[in-house]
Amino acid sequence: MNTNVSGPLRAAIIVFGVLAAASGGALALFTIGETYALATAVTIAVASTIIAFTAPVILGRLVLAALIATLAGTLLIGGYGAVQILAALTAGNNGPVAAPDADQLASAERKIEQSSDESSFEVTLTESELNAVLLNSLAETDTPFRRISIDIVNAVGDPPLIEFVGDFKNGSLRVTGEVTAQIAAGRIEVELLKADVGMFTMPGVAKDAVEDMIGRVADLNRALAEEGADVQQVNIGDDQVSVAGVTTGDSVIDARVMLAGFGDLSGLTVGDIDVTDYEPGVDAASAEGTPLYLALGDSLAAAEGVPGYSSGYVSQVHHQLSLRDGAVYGLRNLGVVGETSGSMLNQGQLDEALSYTSADVAYVTIDIGANDLLGHLGSSDCSEDIAAPACTRRIELSLDAYARNIDEIFAALRDAYPRATIIFLEAYNPFSLGFEGRVDFETQSNQALSRLNQIGAEAAGRYNITVADGFTPMRGTTSATTHMTAIPPDIHPNELGYDLLTGAILSAIG
Repeated sequence: MNTNVSGPLRAAIIVFGVLAAASGGALALFTIGETYALATAVTIAVASTIIAFTAPVILGRLVLAALIATLAGTLLIGGYGAVQILAALTAGNNGPVAAPDADQLASAERKIEQSSDESSFEVTLTESELNAVLLNSLAETDTPFRRISIDIVNAVGDPPLIEFVGDFKNGSLRVTGEVTAQIAAGRIEVELLKADVGMFTMPGVAKDAVEDMIGRVADLNRALAEEGADVQQVNIGDDQVSVAGVTTGDSVIDARVMLAGFGDLSGLTVGDIDVTDYEPGVDAASAEGTPLYLALGDSLAAAEGVPGYSSGYVSQVHHQLSLRDGAVYGLRNLGVVGETSGSMLNQGQLDEALSYTSADVAYVTIDIGANDLLGHLGSSDCSEDIAAPACTRRIELSLDAYARNIDEIFAALRDAYPRATIIFLEAYNPFSLGFEGRVDFETQSNQALSRLNQIGAEAAGRYNITVADGFTPMRGTTSATTHMTAIPPDIHPNELGYDLLTGAILSAIG
């Protein structure tokens, strides 16, 4: 007589085996990790299937009872934990938050505010100051956390590793974990390495949600952005975080600091400058027509230094293209004064530029990068000697950040406009007054700008982007082609300088 499991009992074992495998695997996923979750689910499913077809009736009944108990238990435990987490995560901004240490917060805010006094900055916050900033941000951020504290555990030079503990406003749950941080597009990006909430380890989507919350609370980006900061480097270790970069927005580099090393400019002479006097273009940032000419950039694209857009290189190039081709080109000039490669990526200009994919974009010009570097050249570390170690370090961090950012910008533009002619206008050196070889600052600053342009040109080559030489025509001429000899001195071009930049772009287009 056959005593093996058969009929309805076999079907019940298989069904409840699948359900128990799913629930047991899910609970393991949230408590002991993905590898154990897969092993648990597979073991339960395989074992119950084998028993369903080979075991005697008595064993089958016992296994069925065990599977039902497993299903019920895992659902009960998992459900209870899920309700706790859901209640904690959806508490929103209701409830009190922990108060930061007033002295540490004041110290951190003072350091951040002082970073806006120059065109470049270095801010070093101790672990205690950073904790105060995080706690202060809780009251201003829609977050379920009542308290978050961090512990920087790595040494300087080692991969960044920050342990954190967070208490939720609702319930007694606590989140613990580890994060690391890196610079991307002028912002500090926080990556969650591990997170445990109560008895649960956060996998997949849940981990991303916690990472997003941690990122919103770790609000150093917001504090720096309010001061117009483009973050180029972050160093984490030995219980402190150091952030360096340049300021952006409407701030103008103070050329007086850098001109101090030139001495008396009264004897400066500039030879004849071979330049075409281009006709003014449209005196606006946009014009209707098709196909479209799209311009990105900093204050040069925005025509800073002349009375209006009409004398800037963008409007003049737009006008010359229309004359040459007999077309009514549309124009969108998105240039922003003070823009850096980092702010272009994260403050909206590039996003806006990528929104015209439905239009017939024929030409794209971009000038970006000068502000990434010039802010450091205007710092106290560089004002006397660009070759000084502190200044050299600033230049290197600026160039490293620029290399990352410009590659991302060019990749995005080429992907969005595969058929357009894209032209990258290299930066000129506003301190190339005509003393090269006689004044170290001019010689060294020419070398620094040349390195910046080389990075941009190499990236342009990777994406079939045309390079326009805006550096050479202005070299040794900026006493005549910019407002550098005005009081106060201004690094931006005059009409003659914009004519030279216009010619550089038109020459590159051919």
